Amino acid sequence: MLHRRPARLAGSALLLVVLALSAVSGAARTATAPKPLFGGTLVVAAGDPAVLNPAITSSGQAHPVTGQIFNGLIRLDRYFRARPDLARTWKISADGRTYTFNLAENVRWHDGVAFTSADVKFTYEEILLKLHPRTRTLADVIERISAPSRNVVVFRLKHRYAPFLSWLDEDNGAILPKHLYEGTDPLRNPVNLKPIGTGPFKLESYNPGDRVVLVRNPAYFKAGLPRLDRLVFRVMGSAQAAQAFEAGEVDVYMFPSGPDALRFLNRPGITVTERGREGSARVVPLILNNKRSPFDDVRVRRAMAYALDTDFIARTAYAGVLRPAKSPLTRFIPWAYTAKIQQYPHNPARANAILDEVGLRRGTNGTRFRTSLIFDAGFSRQAELIKAQLGEVGIVVDLRLMEMNTWVQRLYIQKDFDMGYTNYTHPADPDVGWKRIYVCSNIVAAPFTNGASYCNQEVDRLFDEAAAELDEKKRGDIYKRLQRILASDVPVIPIADGIGPWIFRSSEFRGFGNAGSKEQFAFGEQVWWTKGAVRRG
Repeated sequence: MLHRRPARLAGSALLLVVLALSAVSGAARTATAPKPLFGGTLVVAAGDPAVLNPAITSSGQAHPVTGQIFNGLIRLDRYFRARPDLARTWKISADGRTYTFNLAENVRWHDGVAFTSADVKFTYEEILLKLHPRTRTLADVIERISAPSRNVVVFRLKHRYAPFLSWLDEDNGAILPKHLYEGTDPLRNPVNLKPIGTGPFKLESYNPGDRVVLVRNPAYFKAGLPRLDRLVFRVMGSAQAAQAFEAGEVDVYMFPSGPDALRFLNRPGITVTERGREGSARVVPLILNNKRSPFDDVRVRRAMAYALDTDFIARTAYAGVLRPAKSPLTRFIPWAYTAKIQQYPHNPARANAILDEVGLRRGTNGTRFRTSLIFDAGFSRQAELIKAQLGEVGIVVDLRLMEMNTWVQRLYIQKDFDMGYTNYTHPADPDVGWKRIYVCSNIVAAPFTNGASYCNQEVDRLFDEAAAELDEKKRGDIYKRLQRILASDVPVIPIADGIGPWIFRSSEFRGFGNAGSKEQFAFGEQVWWTKGAVRRG
C-alpha cells in the first residue's frame, strides 16, 4: 500500500518515501530481532482526544489514546485480516449469518471487575449500534446478540454480510464496561474522561489541551505485555510537534504535515513510514452543506469543483505525500476503486460559465456570493488555498478557524455551517469507512457522519446491495457505480487521497510494525525501549 507513481514536483521526495518504507519492511524481515526490554516512557506528539470513549467517536485524535486503553474483539493485520484480541477464536455458520466468538479468559477491567460476554452484548446493543459514527450503520445488519455463557458471545445477522469481521476492532468496536455505563447517558457519562478499559495501559491523568498520561496495566491479559511503563501524549499542533521532535522532546510524531514528513527523511535513527497506517487511507473532502443555499444546487457544487485546483493543493499543502483525489473513494481499496468517473480538472472559465448560468452573477465588486469555511488548525494551509481559488471565480470565503471540538459540534451536531474540511478514513472496507459519509440514515447528530446531509435513495440501495454481495468482483462493480453517481452529484468535493506517514525515533524504541493496519491506535502494546531492563524489577 505504497505510493507507486510519484506526483509532479514532489517525485524525488516521494520516491525517497517509498524507498524508506521498503527499507523498513525489508529490515524487519532480514535482521535478527533483538530481545525486547522492559521499562521506559514513550512521548507522543498528538492531537487533543477531547473524549476518551472510543465507542462514541471515530476521531483520529482520540483513538491513538483510547486504543491503548481499550480492546475490540479482533484486530486487523496489515492486510485487513482478522486476528485475535478479546476474542481468542471464532467460527462462522454455514449460512454465513451466525458468528460465535470465544472470549479470552481471565480478562479484567482496570478497576478489577471481570470482563464477560455481557460487556460485549451491552456495548453493541446500547452504545456502538446507536452512537458510533460508523458502527451505528450495523444496526441494519445485526438481528440479535446473545451471551450464552460468560466467555461466549454470538452475533446473528439478518443476512450474509461480507465485511462483518472488519468492524470488530477497537476503532469501530471498542468494548466498554457494562457496570460503569448501564443506566447512564453514554454521551455524558463522566467515565468518558476517566476511562476504565481492558487494554495494556491505564489512565493516570488527562489535562485537556496539554497531555494524556497512561501507565502500564500490570494485569493485562496478554502475557509479558506491555513492555513500556508509561505513554505520554502531548497535545501539539504540527509546527510545535516538528520542533519538539527535532529537539528530542518527543519520540513519536503522530500527524506530520507533508513538508515535515519529507524534512525527517533519511535522518539516522528516525523512521518515516506509512507501515501500520494502512487502515488510515483516506480521502480529504471539502464538505458542502447540501441543505443550505446555494450548495443545494448541484450545478453550484460542480462549478466549485471546477474552480478548485486539487493538483496544486496536493503538491503544496500536502507536499505531494497525498495525491489529488480522482474519486470519492480512496485508491487504497483497489478492488472497489475507479477513476473512470466524471472528473473536474481545474477550469475557472468553466466554473464561471456555470455560475453565470445558475444566475449567480458577479456584483459590481466582482463577488457572486459570500460563504464561510470552518476548520481546525491542522488544515489552515488547505483552507487558505481553497479561499484563494474560490475567490478567483467570485466566491468570497470567510475562514473560521475553530478548536476541533467546536468545529465538530458546528458541523455534525448543530449542522450550522456552509463548508467544512476534514479527513474521512475509508478502510478496511467501503461499507465500514465510506458508506457513513453518504447514506440517508447517517444524517444524525453524531461526529464524522453524513455532514453534508446528502440523501439519494438510489445510493442507499446500492450500498445495501454491495454489502449483501459476497463476490468481491461483483461488490467492486457496485461500488464503481456508486462512485459514478457521487461524482455527478458532488455532495462533497474530494481534494486529496492517501495515507500519510508517521515518524518515530527508531534508535531508541523498537517493536513498531507489529500491531496491524491501525498501528497508530495500538502501538503501545508491542513497543519497547532499547535502554530498558532485561526483566521487570
